Amino acid sequence: MHFAFAALALAGDTVLARPLDRSDAWGGAHGSILDREAWLQLCHDSTLVAPGLGETEMNRHSLVVLSGLLLAVPCAAQEERAVQEEMTAVASALIATVEQAAPTEAMLGVARKANLMLPGDDPQRENWQYWPTVRVGLPLEYMSAAQRRLVHDLLRTLLSSNGYLKATHIMRLEEILDVLDEAGLPRSVDHYRLVVFGTPSVEAPWSWRFEGHHVSLNVAVSPEGVSVTPSFFGANPAEVVGGPLAGFRVHGILEDLARELLTSLSDEQRAVAVVAERAPAEIFTGNINKDRSQWEAWRQTLVPQGVAVSELNEVQQHWVRRIIDEVLGNYRPEVAARYLSALDIEELKFAWMGPPERHAPHYFRLQGADFMFEYDNVQNDGNHVHSVWRSKSQDFGLDVLGDHYRTSHLH
Repeated sequence: MHFAFAALALAGDTVLARPLDRSDAWGGAHGSILDREAWLQLCHDSTLVAPGLGETEMNRHSLVVLSGLLLAVPCAAQEERAVQEEMTAVASALIATVEQAAPTEAMLGVARKANLMLPGDDPQRENWQYWPTVRVGLPLEYMSAAQRRLVHDLLRTLLSSNGYLKATHIMRLEEILDVLDEAGLPRSVDHYRLVVFGTPSVEAPWSWRFEGHHVSLNVAVSPEGVSVTPSFFGANPAEVVGGPLAGFRVHGILEDLARELLTSLSDEQRAVAVVAERAPAEIFTGNINKDRSQWEAWRQTLVPQGVAVSELNEVQQHWVRRIIDEVLGNYRPEVAARYLSALDIEELKFAWMGPPERHAPHYFRLQGADFMFEYDNVQNDGNHVHSVWRSKSQDFGLDVLGDHYRTSHLH
């Protein structure tokens, strides 16, 4: 459940509160100034007393910051619990469809259940892959129409509307690559796969991954919360250059925001932010062509570089927030809220590599002690995006699964 209530941040320690629904009983389009401390107490009190609005009963809720708006939504614990219940219900429904082997399985030589379900501690859980390759999971091409619908239902329990559209748009780019590719690589929406690790439950940990070329969504679920990193979204082409979709850019907003930030920097700031004249060929935190022992080496070797966000002015910090909104906004507010509440943008650094011009191969990164986001648009002469959000403490559910194992009697 989402509350139709928003607050536009103002200078100082006040916020302008107003209902999103202008037809409600809160005074139409009129707003009211609230002390920021009142907002910070919203997760602790079930009653909000807003100056000029009277006493308004609300469930416990927290603040989600998206594109400069503070959105009042139910408290993270409540919201995440609802997401867990939705995910568990949909995943369980999908698993129920493969409990009995379909007549077509023998003909295809495919065991749907064996492909869909793996043990919770299977080593493949951390083997995320974003390039065309053989991977675990049940591919869409071997699913019935009803099963495919359930896969999309599962994605919608995780992703926001924007995130869901982004994922499906990336998948549809495979149809373009199928026409253009000359390397003989498998190109099809049918090749995206879903795998469930463990048994879906609201009382015990489990996880799932939806993955294919340029999409890798790694989700860990436990009573303590939902973890969503590593979170990879790519695109090839980054910009469609011909045909009826010419000009279409899956990551256009994100890339343009980063370039706005770069061009807003002073000469002195840019000298610090641009850490290399040439962009790297690949993201640093990826695992392609790496030995398994090196998959997580970035945690020790990759240090924050560039200009400190704390040294940027208000407008420049706005661009940083917009970038973060684009990254975390791929997920439902209920899921993003916990990450947003723990993120201090002023401890981040912004780094850029490569020329500033559009269409030139480039790379940028926002990195702090735990948060890491990379965006690399280098291949195909700057028309092929790899982007990933990582977390040192939360990748593959290290936080929520660890909490569960520490508090559970089942070790």
